[in-house]
Amino acid sequence: MTVLISLAVCDPARAGAKAAALGQLLHEGLPVPDSAVIPLGAADSDLPGAVGQVLAWAEQRAPYGLIARSSAPGEDGTDSSFAGLYDSVITPRTPSRVLAALRQVRACVHAPAVTAYAAARGLRPDDELAVLIQPVLRPAASGVLAAEVGGGRCVRWRIEAVRGLAGPLVSGAQTGEIHVGRAAATGSVVPCSQPLILLPGAGQELDLPPGEWVTVPAAGRASARAKVAGSADGVLHLRTPAAWADVPILAPRERDELLDLAAGAARALGLEQIDMEWAVTAEGPVILQARPLTQPVHDGAAPAPPAGGWSGLAAVAGIATGPAFRFGPDAPPPGAVLICGALGPEAAAALLRGPAAVVSSTGGPLSHTAIIARELGIPCVTNVPEAPARIPDGMVVEVDGTAGTVRPAPTVPSPRQEERPVSYRDAAVLTTTIPDTLPSDGRAATLVLHDPSRADLGVLARAVADAGETTGRLGVLLPDGMPASAALPVQHPGFVWRTANGLAVLWPLGAGGLPHRVVTLDADDNVIFERPLGRSAS
Repeated sequence: MTVLISLAVCDPARAGAKAAALGQLLHEGLPVPDSAVIPLGAADSDLPGAVGQVLAWAEQRAPYGLIARSSAPGEDGTDSSFAGLYDSVITPRTPSRVLAALRQVRACVHAPAVTAYAAARGLRPDDELAVLIQPVLRPAASGVLAAEVGGGRCVRWRIEAVRGLAGPLVSGAQTGEIHVGRAAATGSVVPCSQPLILLPGAGQELDLPPGEWVTVPAAGRASARAKVAGSADGVLHLRTPAAWADVPILAPRERDELLDLAAGAARALGLEQIDMEWAVTAEGPVILQARPLTQPVHDGAAPAPPAGGWSGLAAVAGIATGPAFRFGPDAPPPGAVLICGALGPEAAAALLRGPAAVVSSTGGPLSHTAIIARELGIPCVTNVPEAPARIPDGMVVEVDGTAGTVRPAPTVPSPRQEERPVSYRDAAVLTTTIPDTLPSDGRAATLVLHDPSRADLGVLARAVADAGETTGRLGVLLPDGMPASAALPVQHPGFVWRTANGLAVLWPLGAGGLPHRVVTLDADDNVIFERPLGRSAS
């Protein structure tokens, strides 16, 4: 029985979200690694037989081994990514290791962090997932690109890059080289210090002792020799050549190629905001993963440290204050500020327990767990190297995820003190009238509440659509209890009806996903009521 199916011919309905997106890109002629899929519906008893098919498929394709990756139906969604919560396993081409990798990836569909995240986002966990199988690449550079796309090009973007494999970057263990920009500007670059390069090894390379030398590829320039620091699980750990200390990882040409690639991927997938994992190989850039960008990424410059405090990278907008709590085996109490080293996958479960904010000593805004924090609306500052040593447990600190700063605070604010404008950053503010302009107070959007006794829904929808052309993210919220079916007959160009948590919202097509919550303010702009929106569905 044939279990393994080439990505080029796999039915998208059986491939899971990640593989289906890559299959679509492949059909559009975009560069995607040669891949195969063990589809949804394959039984556990099929796996031993599938191993032989995997090894035969990989014989001429995977000199550096294989990577088995999750492809669940519910991951990589418009509002909920499940970023980093499922497993990816690099494995050599041996029967026992390949079988173990397949079983590990399939089993992670029931991982506690996956279940908890699904519950937090108001989703039903998937019962099974497909397994995407790809050759492990030996890239000169790799990383993540987040962009807003319009007119066939990236109009606002952030790229984070490292030499070699991107594992340390997406796990939060390494802060990458940062490129940010907008369509009308050339962009800016923030260099990074990368002491170790991770590359897959082959054959006798993996037996080399520390101190031996290996050739390392470079993007757009001659390769170099790097000293072996060690190896583990088929991956070499190499010391970055001294000659590369001041050499950018991505030259402008490679950056522009990646931006063009992201724009093409967004067009192929029908996205206006894209989150793309990529690699630069000897043959050029390739797409490893492409999904909707669930929340916009801050692109401001790194700030100066505040008086008596510290600065890092603004990863998730918002301000919160609470007692510091070191990440460890114990769960953080609600309202604590989580202090951690790498903001790795193991920290995701802690984010679901309601910390006030997160501060990490390494990593960047495009790491997987920073993405999860952004989706949950938890203020976050990354790359604060002083945090573990200088912020002891119990110290009350204020975390400004918009400015990228952390500083001591005298006390934890009372609930009334916390009711201030910054508490509704990244929320939709509910109003009964159409505003002339969108207030510059950090809100993600304004929603006009429809009152059936005062206005026809179609008239209100047209007025909001017209006003939205000048006020930005502006929509209509049906009152609680009004069935979503009442909204369906009302259509307007450029808008779509979405339902979330039992509510129906008329939402601009180009505005990405719905905000995670809707709030009502009093006359002093304090939050007096809040309701989660959760994941939206068209």
